[in-house]
Amino acid sequence: ASFNGFRSQSWSRASPGSTVTTSYKRSVNVPVSRAYSSTVLSSADSVDYNQASILNGDYKRSNEKEQLQGLNDRFAVYIDKVHYLEQQNQQIEAEIQALRQKQVSRTQLDDLYDQELQELRSMLEQIHHDKAQIQLDTDHIEEDIQRLRDRFDEEARIREETEAIIRLLKKDTSDSELVKSELEKKVQSLQDEIAFIRNNHEEEVSDLIAQIQASQVTVERKDLQKADITEALREIRCELEGHSNQNLQQVENWFMCRYAKLTEAAEQNKDAIKSARDEIADYRRQLQSKTVELESVRGTRDSLERQLNDIEDRHNSDLASLQVGARGGITKWEMARHLREYQDLLNVKMALDIEIAAYRKLLEGEETHFTRSSLIRMSGGNSVKTVNIVKGGGRARDILL
Repeated sequence: ASFNGFRSQSWSRASPGSTVTTSYKRSVNVPVSRAYSSTVLSSADSVDYNQASILNGDYKRSNEKEQLQGLNDRFAVYIDKVHYLEQQNQQIEAEIQALRQKQVSRTQLDDLYDQELQELRSMLEQIHHDKAQIQLDTDHIEEDIQRLRDRFDEEARIREETEAIIRLLKKDTSDSELVKSELEKKVQSLQDEIAFIRNNHEEEVSDLIAQIQASQVTVERKDLQKADITEALREIRCELEGHSNQNLQQVENWFMCRYAKLTEAAEQNKDAIKSARDEIADYRRQLQSKTVELESVRGTRDSLERQLNDIEDRHNSDLASLQVGARGGITKWEMARHLREYQDLLNVKMALDIEIAAYRKLLEGEETHFTRSSLIRMSGGNSVKTVNIVKGGGRARDILL
């Protein structure tokens, strides 16, 4: 655009250190009527002084305009600087705001860090408390296991003693059965022999009485016919009576001797029977005591099973807590130790079950055996036989047969 014969010129200026390009215009007033004025003066000498003064005034005004334009340019430069500084100020304020936000975020991170650290400390204290509780429970479990082991050893010793007693009882029972069978056979043979002797004795007595009666009748008839042979008959009678009395005395003595022997053997066998009955009663009392012990062992097994169930529940809870607390320092060997203790308890339970089953079988077998055995019946005999029966404690007793 032109203003009073002047042209305006525009250019661009880049602010130093800034990427913003500022465009502005500068007006330059160039006189265009100077050649025309010189032509007019050369062609006409009479130039009015007023026109020259007007031209000078125009020139002054153009200079003033140029000065004003320079001032405008300087003002534009100042405005550019102000804009640049404002932009720099905005950038600095943005950086300050970013730094403030970073500071705030760092403070928030510190708070979060403190909170997380507090939670971790609380968790660590809880883990230490749980560890102490687990250690206490472990000590109690070890004490229980040791007590169970001691009781298991005691029960094993009692079991061995009971098995030894049962073996001896079986041996005594078999020996008693053999003695019983032998005694029954002997009694039967003695009874048969006594019956035979009694019959034989009765027949002999009857024969002797018949002979005596026949002799007396014969002697009486001969006395009537021949009175001279009275003395001979008397001698014969005396001889027969002496023989008869002698035979009767011998038979009676033999019978009384046999009866005395049988009575003595019966008395001795009564003592043996009484002793055997006492032993059987003792064995029954032992059987009842073993039955009571079996019931006690069953109660112990039930209590151990309950303890085992409690320990399993405790182990499961401890295992769960250990799995949770493994992050806080619980090591793997403690878990393995708990597993080994649990396996030991299972082994103890299985051993007790096996032992109880063995006790039950042994006691049922002995009860059946004693129920089937009857009391020994004994009678007298013509001979004495000694049978040595060894009891459970190594003591021997003799039975006379």
